[in-house]
Amino acid sequence: MIERKDYLQDPVVHIKISKKLTVDQLMQQFKNSGSLGAGRLATACDIYENMISDPECTVFLALSGAVIPAGMRTLVADLIRKRFVDVVVCTGASMVHDAIEAVGGHHYKGSCVVSDHELYKHHIFRIYDVFVTEEDYVRLDYQLSEMYDNIAAKHKGESLSSNEFTWEIGKCLKDPNSILRAAYEENVPIFLPAVRDSEFGFIHWLHSSQQNKKPILQLDAFKDVPTISGICSKSPKNGMVVIGGGVPRNTIQSAALASKKGLDYGVVITMDRPEIGGLSGSTLEEAVSWGKIKGQANQVMVIGDALMVFPFMVASVTERLGEDFRRVPFLERERLLEQRC
Repeated sequence: MIERKDYLQDPVVHIKISKKLTVDQLMQQFKNSGSLGAGRLATACDIYENMISDPECTVFLALSGAVIPAGMRTLVADLIRKRFVDVVVCTGASMVHDAIEAVGGHHYKGSCVVSDHELYKHHIFRIYDVFVTEEDYVRLDYQLSEMYDNIAAKHKGESLSSNEFTWEIGKCLKDPNSILRAAYEENVPIFLPAVRDSEFGFIHWLHSSQQNKKPILQLDAFKDVPTISGICSKSPKNGMVVIGGGVPRNTIQSAALASKKGLDYGVVITMDRPEIGGLSGSTLEEAVSWGKIKGQANQVMVIGDALMVFPFMVASVTERLGEDFRRVPFLERERLLEQRC
C-alpha cells in the first residue's frame, strides 16, 4: 500500500540561470525542476539520448506540419548524415518543401496578419508566417515532371514504393542540405504514406497526361507496408520521435503493431489535444492499448511548438554525446555482417 511519504520523495529543485549556460546545462536545470513542460522536455532529451545510444535500437522520425519550410530542413538532413535517425516517415508536403529549396527556391520570413488578398495578387503563398512564391513551385513542377520521365523510363512500368520514389528523387538532387539528398547518400529510407496528397501527386497528373507519354511513373502505396514492418521486425528495439502526428505517426505505430514488436521508446511533440480522438493528440498510453507501444516503454509527450522543442532536444543530446560519438545503427551492422558472410 502506498503511504503519504511515498509521494514526497523528490523535491523540486528551482531553476538557476548563471551568466554562461550551455543548452544541455539548461536541460539539466529543467530536469531538476521536473515540472510542467520543462520537465517533459528534459525527459524527452533523456529518451532521445537513450535511443541513439542503444546499439539495438532503430530510430524512426515522423514529420508533419510546416517545420521544414519554417527552418528545420538542414537540422533533419544533418541528423540523417550523423545517423541519429534511421528511418524518416513524413508527409509529402514536407519533402516538397525540401525539394523546392534543393532546386533553387526559398522560403521567406513573413507575417500571419498580412492581407492574403494582397499575397494572392503578388503570387505569394502563405504558410502561417512563412512565404513561398508561386514561381518556386512552378520551377519545381517542371523539374519534377522531367525527373518523373527519367525515373519511369528507368523502371519501365515497374511500380515503386514511396521510399524507392524518394530515393530516386534524392538521387536527382545535388543540394547537400537537402533531406532527400542526404537520405539517398546515407541509405536512409524516407516513406511518404500520403504521397499523393502533395505537389508530388499533382505533378504526376501533369507527367501522366502528356500525349503519347510512355512509360508512366507508377507508385504502389501497399509496397511500403512489408518494407517498414520488416525494418521493425528485424530490429531488436524500435523508437520513434514524432513531430506533429497524423499519418506519419500512425504509419510508424502500425508498423510496430504489424511486426508484433511494439515500440520501446517514444517521444511525441505536438500541440494537439486527445479529447477529439485524433491521432496527433492521442496519448502514448492509448497506443499501449493497441500494442503499438510497449507498456514499459520509455516514453513522453511534450506539448509545444516543435520548431522550438526539437532543436533544443538535438542540441542537448549532441552536447552530451560529444564530437567523437559515432553511431552505427543496428540495421547497418546487420548489412555489414551479411556482406562479410
